[in-house]
Amino acid sequence: MRRVEQVMGLPVAIDVRDERVSGAAVDAAFCWLKRVDSLFSTYRRDSQIARLNRGELSEEDAEADVREVLAACRRLRERTGGAFDAEAAARAPGARNRIGCADGRSGAVEPAGYVKGWAIDGAWDVLWVAGARNAVVDGGGDVIVRGRPEPDRAWRVGIQHPLIEDRVAAVLEPGEACVATSGAYRRGAHIVDPRRGGAADAVLSVTCVACDLATADALATAGFAMGRSAAGWLARQPDVEAMVIDDSGRTLTTPGFDALRVDAPRKVPGSPRRAPSSDIDPPGVTQVERSSSCLPAGR
Repeated sequence: MRRVEQVMGLPVAIDVRDERVSGAAVDAAFCWLKRVDSLFSTYRRDSQIARLNRGELSEEDAEADVREVLAACRRLRERTGGAFDAEAAARAPGARNRIGCADGRSGAVEPAGYVKGWAIDGAWDVLWVAGARNAVVDGGGDVIVRGRPEPDRAWRVGIQHPLIEDRVAAVLEPGEACVATSGAYRRGAHIVDPRRGGAADAVLSVTCVACDLATADALATAGFAMGRSAAGWLARQPDVEAMVIDDSGRTLTTPGFDALRVDAPRKVPGSPRRAPSSDIDPPGVTQVERSSSCLPAGR
């Protein structure tokens, strides 16, 4: 069963291979996503985030899901040294004029860099409760993968090459994991480095693989904002594997990322050779070998 709907401003595809899962479960997953949009969209005047940004609603009086997301965004700001910052996102030129961002007033937030992954995680939870074990949920290219499409075949996820429209930069078999990519090749320079206030432009794309899509999506966004320091920072994180393509076209990976690949790293016409993993280490940074609980250490 496969269905695609436009939700939260992007196409969301749900592909369930379990025969016991009914269409009603997929309906419920899309209902959840629509509810998230009604709570968090900064394109709507009546969302709770819009009301909070205008000062009409306090965080204490907001729904529990809103309080949970805002708390997560604050933790991410601390974890990333300010590279992920929902308040800075509300002040960004492309966001502050939205009806729900209140012209970037003090304290206004735009949590979309976390909400999208968090919402799709919630859609998967709905499907899981309904009995889904073999499914993909794809929100605009950010993907949750569970189980298998067929007993003898694994799900594969292609990562768009940021320089060549009809090529992929990597093909993954992520197993029971989630994949998110941040880049400027589709939406232009929409990610801001909150620490300097300008558009992030030192890397072309950042792909993160994690156990949940909220983490993968948020750390990919933060990594893109970090620019050239992203690869070294991501290599030190215990819960993510990552691939960074910098503005010269060089590809850098964390230790476990290549274990998820089914394509041999190769030169793509028009781009420089793939850099060896040791190139990920800027001066003073030591690469840390580790594997999170849901990411395989090797093939």
